Amino acid sequence: MNLNTLTALRNVALFATLALGLAPAQGTDKKYPLDAFPVFDSYIKITGQAPSVTGKDSSYARRLQMPANGTYGIEAFHYAKDVNKETSVEFDGRALNGSEDYLAALKVTKNEVGSFEFGYKRFRTFYDGIGGFFPSNNRWSELGNPELHTDRAKFWVSAKIERPNAPKFEFRYTNEERTGRKDSTIWGDSDFTGIPSYYGVGASAKNPPYSTARKFIPAYINLDERQQNWFGSAKHTVGNTTLEFEVQHNLAKSGDRRIVNRYPGELQLYPRQSASTNPAKIYPPETIANAVSGYDQQNLDSKITSYTGKFETKLSDTVSVYGGVLYSKGNADIGGDRQMTQSMPTAVGLVTAVGGFVGAGGRPPYSYTTVVGETHEKVLSENLGFKFQSSSDFFATLAVKHEQTDVDGFNQVKYTSNSINQTTGVVTPVIVLAPNIAERTEKSWIPEVTFRYTGIKSLSLYGNVDYRHSPGTIYGNSTGVTTGGGAAAAVVSDDNVKLNHGHFKFGANWTVNQMVTLRGEIYYKDHTNGFYDRATPGDGYVLGYQFLGEKFTATVKALSNLTCTTRLIRQSGKMDTSVDSGTSFQSNDTKNYNIGETIDWSPSAQVFVQANVNVVFNTIKTAYPVAGGLGNAVLRNADNNYITGSFITGFVVSKHTDASLQYTYYRADNYQAPSPASLFYGAGVKEYTVTAAVKHKFSDRILGELKLGYIDSKNDTTGGNTNFRGPLAYVSLAYAL
Repeated sequence: MNLNTLTALRNVALFATLALGLAPAQGTDKKYPLDAFPVFDSYIKITGQAPSVTGKDSSYARRLQMPANGTYGIEAFHYAKDVNKETSVEFDGRALNGSEDYLAALKVTKNEVGSFEFGYKRFRTFYDGIGGFFPSNNRWSELGNPELHTDRAKFWVSAKIERPNAPKFEFRYTNEERTGRKDSTIWGDSDFTGIPSYYGVGASAKNPPYSTARKFIPAYINLDERQQNWFGSAKHTVGNTTLEFEVQHNLAKSGDRRIVNRYPGELQLYPRQSASTNPAKIYPPETIANAVSGYDQQNLDSKITSYTGKFETKLSDTVSVYGGVLYSKGNADIGGDRQMTQSMPTAVGLVTAVGGFVGAGGRPPYSYTTVVGETHEKVLSENLGFKFQSSSDFFATLAVKHEQTDVDGFNQVKYTSNSINQTTGVVTPVIVLAPNIAERTEKSWIPEVTFRYTGIKSLSLYGNVDYRHSPGTIYGNSTGVTTGGGAAAAVVSDDNVKLNHGHFKFGANWTVNQMVTLRGEIYYKDHTNGFYDRATPGDGYVLGYQFLGEKFTATVKALSNLTCTTRLIRQSGKMDTSVDSGTSFQSNDTKNYNIGETIDWSPSAQVFVQANVNVVFNTIKTAYPVAGGLGNAVLRNADNNYITGSFITGFVVSKHTDASLQYTYYRADNYQAPSPASLFYGAGVKEYTVTAAVKHKFSDRILGELKLGYIDSKNDTTGGNTNFRGPLAYVSLAYAL
């Protein structure tokens, strides 16, 4: 435990002593009001959190979104003042060191005139720079500094003019950025898996029928993103018609870079071991592949301007018509920069080269830069609808939307490969210029119907149906690199596209009596994405998936102070795929059941109790076990079953002191130790927290709060390498201004 943690915990203990010591002694039969704590109009709240973590600090930071060395500062500052009868001012602020959470916002409002606001906020999100765990040899991989974080910042300024019986205007400008590092789910390869690789006589009989390499080397992304948005609108009502016009302009720029590391610590033998070695011997894992390291950066510089006009006219007391038109136009400069350096042993020593490879059949690690690249997009959308309010019991809408989208883009990339002569060590560049073109058109029709009916006593019914029909075309022509670093034949796709997406939802709320309330809902989703080759009739790719689900909630007020709420959610789905020549198969069937229960109990005016439990059963089918043989050694169904629970009770200790106790629990038990042919499938996690809190009113202007907790998190999925546990203390003091 470091000195800062000890100091913070000592201060927390001192505060607890003061809080409990200042609370006046009270008789057990004394009754105190529940609302004993004032709500401050203007206040400042100072807080500090001091954890003492044993285990993986970075996993703690990711889980609790707080650094393992704690955080402290101004949790909230709120100041509100009426300057005069017409004008009010509000200021909000926050400054928390450690979690790097900051806010400063000012708003001025004048009645029947409008408001002006500006502000800045910044906060930090924590990630964990870990890779995978390979159980066969207990291999674990993580970054040298696994605690990663991303900072998100936003500046905004807005103004509203809202005068009576006059047009209303609004302007808003925002400038947002995202910088820092976060983990990537694209992991690098490694041969340090414990899977043997033989060379020599009879090696083929001894080698397993699968690769020795697995992807569990961590990667991360350096983020560099900025987005600016200008928004302006005008709204006015003339007679029975409300008109609205909006203009929006967006600028976005990003240069995110993924840092990739493949086969670290490996270098092939040169020359390779003789095939005549007898008996066959095992290659050490550090001699199977050659290390590759580098980055993959994607650049974007875009601007989009959109114009929207909307109206709504009340035709009668029961019917209104509404509609609108949107036109959007955008373009972007796009680019990429992928530089992968490969180390290669040669007769004259180690040689490293971007895109390095050996021999006519060697495959370079795909390095390129974009010479030029652009995309263009136009969207025209119109909608028209009617609202029906035939009585206070029935409301419905009927609308149709039409949308046309045209997108085209091109780029030219320069593939950089380097042929390495292992005998001489000479590096010969192989440069390929590759053009790429893409075009897409889509015309969509989307009808939609919604309704709500409350004409039956104690029963309300609702529903909505929408269906999207989107025919179009898609064309692509792209060039890649083949073995030996040369240009591959262009890949051309020219398809008719048909997208049909339907969504249906119906539900009811029924108040059976004063004790029982029931809510139910059923929904269905049916999506078909079809791509049909225009040059070869009969060839194409069609992906269809359907989901059917039900939601049910029952609330039973068994006693005046006891309420039970039961929830049940069930969803099933399937996926159908058709490929060239009409061959069809079904896969990825899913089943999900979510069962929950909440109990709220107030045995007295001074005590409340709440208990929650949720049990989830979820599975997604793969080709397992139909694949058979080695396929079953590699594949598994994706099971995602887990249980969560919580218990909290709060009670009045005295007129000036409240206390609470809380317990939470989470358990996922889907981890399956794999065969050497595969990585793990399913999560195995167990976690619980315990928290005790006390809140004390020192005076009408000062409130204090103390929380002491403990968390224990165990993760079988990572072989226990991300386990952590330890106490957490939180203290705050709020002062009315």
